[in-house]
Amino acid sequence: MTNPSSTDQTHDPDWAPTARPHVYVPRRSSSSSSGSSDNNNNNNNDSKEGEKAEDEEEEEEEDEYEKRIQRTGCYAENEALQLCYAEKHDWRACKPEMDAFRACWKRNGNVQVE
Repeated sequence: MTNPSSTDQTHDPDWAPTARPHVYVPRRSSSSSSGSSDNNNNNNNDSKEGEKAEDEEEEEEEDEYEKRIQRTGCYAENEALQLCYAEKHDWRACKPEMDAFRACWKRNGNVQVE
């Protein structure tokens, strides 16, 4: 039996895949499954500390991304484009925002040399 939604996407010219949010799934170490209960408690504490460090690294990366966008001088245009895409899930529906971002990018001399 075919999924009706899968056949609809081939006939709908406006169909676009939806974005998937990034999901962090912590990995379990192989050593945590064996050993005494004290070892398991230590491993759990270590993994919690490791998760905190990874969360801090992710926050730093996000901050660096925001800093780079701010340095382009097109932060507001980028924000509008991102919000449009988050709402509509289709870049084609965000053409005015994309054009505004592109114009700002060129206006501020952010042209990349290849």
